Amino acid sequence: MRGRSGSRRGRSRKPPTRPREASSVSRAGRRGAGRRGAPPSASSATSGVPARLRDLGVRPSKRLGQNFLCDPRVARRIADWIEDPLEPIVEIGPGLGALSIELASTGRPFVAVELDFRLAEHMEEELRPFPKARVVRGDILDRPVGALIPEAGQVTVVGNLPYSITTPALEWILGQKERVGRALLMVQREFAERLTAKPGSKEYGSISVFVGLNAHIKRCFRVSPGAFYPRPEVDSTVLEVTPRPYPGTSAEEREAASRMARAAMGARRKTLANALARGLGLAAGEARALLEEARLDPDRRGETLSIPEFAALARAWIGRGRPGGDG
Repeated sequence: MRGRSGSRRGRSRKPPTRPREASSVSRAGRRGAGRRGAPPSASSATSGVPARLRDLGVRPSKRLGQNFLCDPRVARRIADWIEDPLEPIVEIGPGLGALSIELASTGRPFVAVELDFRLAEHMEEELRPFPKARVVRGDILDRPVGALIPEAGQVTVVGNLPYSITTPALEWILGQKERVGRALLMVQREFAERLTAKPGSKEYGSISVFVGLNAHIKRCFRVSPGAFYPRPEVDSTVLEVTPRPYPGTSAEEREAASRMARAAMGARRKTLANALARGLGLAAGEARALLEEARLDPDRRGETLSIPEFAALARAWIGRGRPGGDG
C-alpha cells in the first residue's frame, strides 16, 4: 500500500525465478491468489478491493497518496527479484498484503510494519499461517532494523511507497547500511527519474546527490496505474536500491556533500557562489574562496555539479572549519 505507513542482472535480462520451499498453505487455497499458471488479471484482482476496504473501515486517503497494490503479477515479479527464498524481509506498509503473502509463503523471516491499526489487524490474520511472519504496528521510521529482526545479518526492505514518505524511507534505509543489503521499492515514476537523474537535467536535485553518495540505484520495471486501487494518475517504477558509500568518501564527507547540494540547488537560478552564500550563510567573498579551494567555477549553477565535485566542495568546506555551521 501507498500511505504513511550495481546489480548482477543486466537491464535486458529477466531476473531468475527464485527457488521456493513448500508452503504450509496451498497457493490454491489462498484468498484471491489464483493458480500459479493463471494468475488473476489486474482488473479482476482490483474488483474486490473496495468491498474489503469497506469491511475494514478503511478509506484510501488521497492526501496521503494511498494506493493499494492489487495485481498479483506485479507482486510475483517483485518477489522473483529476491533469489534466496529464506532471505529475511522487512516490508514497509503492507496494506492488504498482496506482496506480503507472496514473500512470507517461502517460510523466511518476514516482518511487515503497518501504521494503520485496522490494516495491521487484517495482516495479522493474513500472515497467521506463516510461523516466521509477523506484523509490527507503528511507524517504520521509529524502528531500526535491529529491533525488527534482531538476528545478525542483512535484510532486504520492500515497500510500495507514496511520494510523501519516499525520501524519509530512503534516509531510514541508507542510514542502516550495515543491516540493509538492498531494498526493492515501488515509487512514482517521476520520483524514480529524480533519483537516477544526471547533472544538468531538470530532474537532477539534492535528492539525486544524496542517493548517489549513498547507494546504487537500478530501475527494475514499470508498473501501470491499473495495478492499484484507487487507480493513480501516474505510472510507478520498481527500483533496486543497494546501499553503498560513494568510493573514496567518508561518512562526514558524504553528509557534508549532501548539505552542499541542498545549499547549491536551493536557488536554481543563482550562480553557485550566490547560492552557497545564501544557503550556508556565508559572506560573498567567503563563498568564492571556498569554491576556489574546491577548484570550481563560481559562476556555474549548482545543478551542473557532479557527485565528485560536490565531494570536493565538501572536503574544502570541512577543511575550512565548516564555515556557516552545520545548519
